[in-house]
Order: sequence, then C-alpha cells, then structure tokens
Amino acid sequence: MLQSPSHSNCLQPRRAGHQPQQQRPAATPTVTSCHARSCPTYHPPQHLGWSSANNSRASSQRRPSVARATPAERGVDVVGFGNLCVDAVLPMEQLPPADPGVRRQLLDSLTASPPDKSSWEVGGNCNFMVAAARLGLQVASVGHIGTDVYGEFMDEVLREEGVQATTRIEPSPEAQPQSQSEPQSQSQSTPVVVDSTLICFVLVDAASHHAFCSRYDFGPWPLLAGMRTLPSEATGVLRSSRAIFTNGFIFDELPLEAVQAACSDAIRHGAAIFFDPGPRCQTMLEGPRRAALDLLLDLSCVVLMTEEEARVVTGLEDPEAAAKWVLARPGARAQWVVVKMGAQGALLCTRGAGSGSNSTSGNGKGANGHSHPGFDNGHGSGNGNGCGGGGVQTTRMGAVKVEVVDTVGCGDSFAAAVVMGFIRGWSADVTLALACAVGGATATGRGAGRNVARLEKVLHLLEEGATGTGGGSAAPPEQRAAFGRARELLLQSLARRQGQAQGQGQQLSAAA
Repeated sequence: MLQSPSHSNCLQPRRAGHQPQQQRPAATPTVTSCHARSCPTYHPPQHLGWSSANNSRASSQRRPSVARATPAERGVDVVGFGNLCVDAVLPMEQLPPADPGVRRQLLDSLTASPPDKSSWEVGGNCNFMVAAARLGLQVASVGHIGTDVYGEFMDEVLREEGVQATTRIEPSPEAQPQSQSEPQSQSQSTPVVVDSTLICFVLVDAASHHAFCSRYDFGPWPLLAGMRTLPSEATGVLRSSRAIFTNGFIFDELPLEAVQAACSDAIRHGAAIFFDPGPRCQTMLEGPRRAALDLLLDLSCVVLMTEEEARVVTGLEDPEAAAKWVLARPGARAQWVVVKMGAQGALLCTRGAGSGSNSTSGNGKGANGHSHPGFDNGHGSGNGNGCGGGGVQTTRMGAVKVEVVDTVGCGDSFAAAVVMGFIRGWSADVTLALACAVGGATATGRGAGRNVARLEKVLHLLEEGATGTGGGSAAPPEQRAAFGRARELLLQSLARRQGQAQGQGQQLSAAA
C-alpha cells in the first residue's frame, strides 16, 4: 500500500514475551454448521465495458447459487457493521507508556473532561463507510451508538457524506454489563454506560506517531452481552446489501452468537462478508475470543490483514503463506485474502479456476482479461493447495508513491476499494490498483473520518500509476495497465451511480 511510519498503539499491547512462531497448526474452526463453502457471485454489467466473451468465461467458472436478489435489485452495496465511534484527536508532547494502569488513569482523565468539538472526527468503521461512499457505493450503517451528542454528530457527518442513517442496535432489556465468560480484569473506575457513543482518543505526538485509547480496551467484552439476535430493522438492512464489512472490534460490542446469527442470515440472503481482524486480533488468540475470530475467518468471502495481523492470526511469517492458510481452513468460504504490506504494496490470494467466484484462469488472466502483475510470465504463482480443487493464484501490486502524512484510516479506505472491486467483478490486479491508490490518497492527509481519500486525489494517483509518472516509471507494464483500467472502471461506475442518483433525486457524497 504505502510506507507506514512507526507508531505506538496503547490500545493493543502485545502480550509480554509473545513472539509469533514460524508456524503453528491451523486452529480448528469452532463454527461450521452454516458454511455454504461458496460465496455469492456478481456479474459485471455489460455497459461497464466488459465483453460478452469475458462474461461467459467468468460465469462458466462459477457455481450454481440459490435464487436471490441481483445486485441491481438491492438497495445497498455495502453495510458497515459495528465499530462506530467518534475520534477525539489530541496532540501530546509524548505518547503514554504501555502500562495498563497509566493508560487507564489517562482514559479516566480524558473522559471526565471531554475535548472541544473542534477535535472531534468520526472514526472506526466510519472511515470505511466514508471512503466507500466517495467511491460511489451505496452505503448503510448498522451498529451501536448512543442518543448523546456524539451520536448526533456521527449521524450528521455520515448523512453529509451520503451514508444512510445508522440503524441502531438497541440494547436488549436482558443485556448484562459484563460477559460471564470474560470477566473484566482491569480497574472498574470508568463505568460502563450502555446508551453512549464510543469515544476513541487519538493521541498524536510531535513526530506524528499516534496511539489510541478508549473504554473498549478495558472491557467488559462484549458490551451488549445479553443480545443474541439483532433487532429486525437491523437484520433487514443487512439482508438488503450486497456486502457487509466488519472488523475485530465487533466482538467488543456483540457476543459471538449475535454476530453469527446476523452474518449467517445475511449470507443466506446473498450478501458477501468482508472481515478485517484489525489490531484487536492481538486479544483474540485463545478462549471465547479465538472462537469469535475463527467464526468470521470461516464466514467471510474476503479477509483483509496487515502483515503483522497475518502473523498474529496464522503464526506464519510469510504473507503469502498466511493468506493461503486462511483459504485452506476446513469449511472456510473465503475466496479472496488480502495482505497489506506497507511500502511493498499488497498481495491478494484467490481461489483458482473452478473453485468459486472471482477466480483467475491458469493463464493469469482475471475476469476482465487483464494479466496479473504478480504472476511470473503471466501464469499464476500458486501451484495448488487443495482449495476448491483449483489451487490458489497470487496477485501482487506495488505501492503508490506518496508523501505520507498520516496512516490513520489507510487500511479502512483500502478495504472500501477491495469491496468495490469484488462486488463489481473486477480482476484481482485492477482491484489492488484501486485499493493502493485509495489507501495512498488517505495517507496524504492528517486524520481519518472526513479526511480519508478524496476522489480527485484517487483519480490523480491512478493516472500517475497508469502513465508511470510520479515515481512509478519502474513499474511493469502489467501494473500500469491495471492502474489505467481501475481508473476507467471507477469513472464508469461513478457516472452510472450519478445517473441513478439524479433519477432518484439524491446526491453522491459531497467529496465524490
């Protein structure tokens, strides 16, 4: 994606003395009953410039699926599920130490004296939703926010960005303030208020290194421990969408049973699940939280991780091996696994031909006929690991060249582009080109929320990638072609979406 500056994360301390092993046995999935072992497939519209021959070949590789609404009949492209928060960005001379007691005292102090509204910004999954809306996707929000001023602020910002109003997950009467299986081990000095919006304090030092601090870091997990199913309104929104994006923070809010029920129901109605374990994976290595991690690894069509997260989740040092490990999990539904590698760009492993949607053929071509730049001599680098009988293909994309100001929100923005590529049926290389440009555009600004990638910057980076300007002249021709194709398809998609919005009397995101 891009070079990430070093930073401290006071939310997610590594366990003392913990080092990833070179390899450990794959964890046995704990939930497998609802696996269909295939993901919903999406056929690119003819007017996007896809040839009938390409459509026919891609369609022939897909498995039959149950009857469901087609993408054109669905009202939502993607739902951001959970992890809704307001960031309060605070400058500090130096970041606090990792000591839990010190951090807890800092949290108590910051909570007792809320910062001025000028420091507020939407964060968490809002970063993803804003970036997706700016790419022209129709976006909705489902999650837990309070009826306080922070919740009102979030609603206002998301509405201005073209995201549908958040469908709230209201606490159920039987919800307990603490999970029985995960007792709170830290100080209880900060009370748990269920009807309140999560505030995440983003601490930034003079060198632009940052750390995060919020009440979710100290439990109890999950906040809504008594909730087993979502309200019908929230379930309806998830059912209406082509895709659902969530991350490891969802289990800070909801118990495994509720997440499983919501995702499984959405899958039955044709949605594809996208999962980014995020930094919370450090806390999901054993016990009930490991079961929660395994659940979403198995239910997801697409899994996204950083290199560090891939090591934590799989125990493997090599990013490609880690991606293949996820695809090879017994009963896993994953079709794509993406590993973000900073200055080295990103890689995407896909199930090979004949094993499901969005697969690549043996000649290294994607669904739209483009060569994958990560393949040697135009052929897939994977020679098969038993996934779906078609092996695994690996696509690599180099990072875009930008001057990095801040990396907060880059991964969320990157994920928005991956969702777009997957549900539109784009090939792996074109999807990665767009994702790297969107993540890179976000890195050129400071902060996340409304500061994530803006369309004009994304298009500029795609053009530079396509023409070899801006420091990308050394990129291979296949990679430059992928950037060019990504720009072409993005513009076509935006034009179509603009026409739909005008016909319905709507407006796209202000930044789009």
